[in-house]
Amino acid sequence: MIQVEFVPSGSDMNQAMVSTCELTSKIFLEKNTELNFKYIDIRCLSAEDAESLDELMWSIPQNALIPHKLVHNQNNNSQIDIGYPGIIFPVKEKKILINLNPNLPTKISSYSYMYQMVIEDGSHLREAAANTWKECKKLGIKTSFNKNI
Repeated sequence: MIQVEFVPSGSDMNQAMVSTCELTSKIFLEKNTELNFKYIDIRCLSAEDAESLDELMWSIPQNALIPHKLVHNQNNNSQIDIGYPGIIFPVKEKKILINLNPNLPTKISSYSYMYQMVIEDGSHLREAAANTWKECKKLGIKTSFNKNI
């Protein structure tokens, strides 16, 4: 069953996008064998956020190029896909999800592991992430909170 790791990622969407770039590069470059993955999906809150993250990922990290693409660009050859609600990620095996959207995705069973980015804005984004935690617990999904990523 999937495990969800909640990760603090700043106090606004811009900081969260930088944190997402850093986490994605760390996961991709280290190839953590415990996670046993081949592909990473990144789910944003909106198409605009996905476009912004796509641009940012070309510059962060500065010392490496992380191959990625927007899902709606129709190329299935990428190991890292960036999408948003309403778009369908390609069906692939051994995927993990980095969820920049504070809400739990409906197709969570497609993933072996999920990182839930927590935007500590003191408002609706933080509250939605807390609701996602509660929803995971209700579904029997193992959750953890990691401040050290």
